[in-house]
Amino acid sequence: MSAPDSSAQSPSANADLWPSVMVFLAAGLWGLYWWPLREVEAAGVHGLWSVLASYLVPLIALLPLAAMRRTQLLAHIKLICVIGAFVGAALALYACAFLYTSVMRTTLLFYLTPVWSTLLGMIFLAERPAWQRWVAMAIGFAGLCIMMLAGARAEHSQALNVGDLAAIAASLLWAIGSVLLRRFDHINSLDILPAQYFFAALFAAVALMLAGQHAQAPESAAWAAAMPWLIGYFVVVMLPSLYICIRGAQLISPGRVGILMMSEVLVAGISAPLIAGEMLSGIEWLAGCLIVMAGILEVSTPAATRRSP
Repeated sequence: MSAPDSSAQSPSANADLWPSVMVFLAAGLWGLYWWPLREVEAAGVHGLWSVLASYLVPLIALLPLAAMRRTQLLAHIKLICVIGAFVGAALALYACAFLYTSVMRTTLLFYLTPVWSTLLGMIFLAERPAWQRWVAMAIGFAGLCIMMLAGARAEHSQALNVGDLAAIAASLLWAIGSVLLRRFDHINSLDILPAQYFFAALFAAVALMLAGQHAQAPESAAWAAAMPWLIGYFVVVMLPSLYICIRGAQLISPGRVGILMMSEVLVAGISAPLIAGEMLSGIEWLAGCLIVMAGILEVSTPAATRRSP
C-alpha cells in the first residue's frame, strides 16, 4: 500500500496556513514599535511630541481613504467616533508608556487585554465564561501583582510608575474597543481606521498640553530628521501590518489569531535587550510568563456563551 499523500490535507488547514503566517509576522512588527518611537525622539521630536507625530503622520496618509469612504463613514459616524475614541486612546497611552517605562513592562502589561475583555464581555455582552477563563483571569491578575511587587522592590521605584499605569489603561481601553467592535461588527474596519488615528493624535495632543510640553515645539530640522522614521515605519510598515491583522481575524479563528499575535511579546523580548540593553529581573520574567500564560489560556478557551435575557 502506498503511503498517504502528504498534500491531501484538509482545505481549512491549507486555507489557514498563509493567513496565519502573515498575522504572526505582522503582529511581530508591533514588538518593534518602541524602537522607531525612540528614534523619532532622538531626532529631536522629543517627549510627547513623538507620540503625537507617530499618529498624526499616518492620519494624514489616511485622509484619502476617509475621503473615498465618506459615505460609509457618515452612515455610522456616531458609532465610529465612539469606537475610534476608545481604540485611539489606547494607542496613544500605549505609545506614551514606552517613554516612561521599559519596553517589556509596557508590552507585558498591555497583554492583560484578554483578562479585561473577559470581564467586559461578562458585564456588557452577558457572556458566561468557561471555568478556564476564570483561571486565566486569576493567572493574569497574579502576574500583575507580581509585576507590582517587582516595581516596589526596585531601587527608587514605585510599584507602578506612570508608564506602567499608561500601559494598563491602554490594555483596558483596547479591551473596551474590542468589545465594541465585536458588538457592532457590521461596521467596516476600514472606516474605523482613520477614526482611531484621529483620536490617538487628539489624545496625544491633549496629553501634550496637560504636560506643558506644547511650548517646546521641535525645530524644523528635527522634524526633517524624524520624517524617515515617521513615514518609513509608522506609515509604510505599521498601517499594512494593522490591516493584515484585521484581515487575518476575518479569515481564521479568533483563538488562533490571539495566540499568533503573541509574536509581539516575542519580538519585544528579543529586541529590547539587543537594541536598548533593557533587561527584566527574574521576578519580572515570572510576572511576564504568567501574563502571557493567561493570554494564551484565555484565547484558546471555547467562546463564552450568552446568558438568556
